[in-house]
Amino acid sequence: LQNELESEKGSWDMTSALGKSINTYFALLEQKAGLCETVEMAKKVGYERGDGKKIVEAPSITLGSEVSTPLSMAGAYAAFANRGTYCTPIAIESITDPNDKKIKVPETQCSRAMSENTADTINQMLKGVVEDGTGTQAGLSDRDNAGKTGTTNDRKDAWFVGYTPNLSTAVWVGDDIGEKSSMFNVTIGGQYYDKVCGGCLPGPIWKIAMTGALNASETPQFNPVSVPRAKPKEDKEKEGGDGDRGDDDGDREDGKPGGIQLPPGLIGGAGGGGGDQDQDRRGGGRSGP
Repeated sequence: LQNELESEKGSWDMTSALGKSINTYFALLEQKAGLCETVEMAKKVGYERGDGKKIVEAPSITLGSEVSTPLSMAGAYAAFANRGTYCTPIAIESITDPNDKKIKVPETQCSRAMSENTADTINQMLKGVVEDGTGTQAGLSDRDNAGKTGTTNDRKDAWFVGYTPNLSTAVWVGDDIGEKSSMFNVTIGGQYYDKVCGGCLPGPIWKIAMTGALNASETPQFNPVSVPRAKPKEDKEKEGGDGDRGDDDGDREDGKPGGIQLPPGLIGGAGGGGGDQDQDRRGGGRSGP
């Protein structure tokens, strides 16, 4: 397991690791949180395999090894926007027969997947991805938004899943016909890419789609929450603190990642958070394909 760049080593806080897509950080985080707990949370936010098969409970799941669909991913991220409440996506809003009679359509089913505080914390951290991380080309300038880039091995798939407080959407780019092709030195939509990545193609597509979908709409904000950040190593040294505590803090001589730092209360947040369940059902976070 390695990161995109050799320079991406040392100690990271969670916000920075999300913003820069540090694989090794989240492999270690999964070890700390537990594989079973990770899979259970994925199920709580409606994550399903795109081929209908059972989720493979393997450590690589945290890095995106499972096949998925844009609708499943958009629905999962909508739970963050909806402050921890997951609602099943419904493709049909209404049906009217030739006699103008309304025909009943399936209703969404909602359940709490995590506490409001956990969702609020995730929203604040994922804002960093579009503000100064790998998803800056997707960021919307006129409203709160957050998201995550994703690129699979050999660049055969590229993703951007993003959301505002009232809309969640996902963009996938790849070859779904026959054997998947690596996206190196390709021309897509008249634009040449030496290598396709989640932030450089799906991200801008997401931005264009969301700009049109949200044109002239309200601009609600994410619930503000303070997220602890690690101090730069040089600041710790200036303060005379424990700026270098061996392998757990700072760059390791062997190039392996250092310690991980978790915001308080982020893991195991399901069930709490309070709030009105009916209000959660009426709230934002609808998902779109």
